[in-house]
Amino acid sequence: MQVETVTGILSTLVGGVVAVAVAWISRPQQSKEPEDAGAEPRRDLKTIAGIAAELVRQGDTLRAADDRITDLEAGREHDARVISALRRYVLALKTAMRVAGVEPPEPAPDDAPLIAG
Repeated sequence: MQVETVTGILSTLVGGVVAVAVAWISRPQQSKEPEDAGAEPRRDLKTIAGIAAELVRQGDTLRAADDRITDLEAGREHDARVISALRRYVLALKTAMRVAGVEPPEPAPDDAPLIAG
């Protein structure tokens, strides 16, 4: 056999092996079902009943989030009222101290911008 023939056969074999390897690597992967017990179940979005069930689930989730936001806003309003009351009380204490002839202390440098603002 001539060198060119051997080289051609070898080249064809290597090309075939490379083609098989590329085909094997790029084959479509089958999706695996989640094995976790805590994973969300698959939802049927191909039927009207499945879509309706998903809409109900999402509506419940949105309602719960809306309730949580309402609670946070109520807490924020309460905190603002408490801060306002404390600010008025501190002003009354400073006034009482000045009337008694005592100068109120200055706030710490880190706290001064928070108190003034």
